[in-house]
Amino acid sequence: MEWLIVTMLIVIGLVLVLLEFLVFPGVNVAGILGFVCIIAGIYFGYTYYPLPVGHFILLGTALFCGLATWYALRSNTWKNLSLHAELDASVEGVDETTVHVGDTGMTVGRLAPMGNVRVDNELMEAESLSGYIDANQEVVVVKVLKNKIIVKLKSV
Repeated sequence: MEWLIVTMLIVIGLVLVLLEFLVFPGVNVAGILGFVCIIAGIYFGYTYYPLPVGHFILLGTALFCGLATWYALRSNTWKNLSLHAELDASVEGVDETTVHVGDTGMTVGRLAPMGNVRVDNELMEAESLSGYIDANQEVVVVKVLKNKIIVKLKSV
């Protein structure tokens, strides 16, 4: 039964240290508990078994930790775990040649203060200059930016 305790403490310690590096970086709780479990496993190995077996447990744990560190520091190890997707999308801007200051449009949804406005049958993102504007209200373009237009409620 003692061998199970020693083995489980060392394995749980290694798993906690691995979790510290991969899942909980910066928290330090899992890493500290992992090192405590590893040290406790080695201590119980010396306590429950004769000295040569304790040395074997210490050597085996050190060797395994060294090999795990060497494997983790190889560059190919982390390439398999990292994301290699490339983003080729771009934000669709406002065509400054079709929308001009003074053009009128209709709000598609509520501007609170951002939302969508249809100007000349073209849907674009807009920001309200005067706060909230309800849906289906007529608005006037006040300013044209690269990624949105600034509008205000058209006064009657």
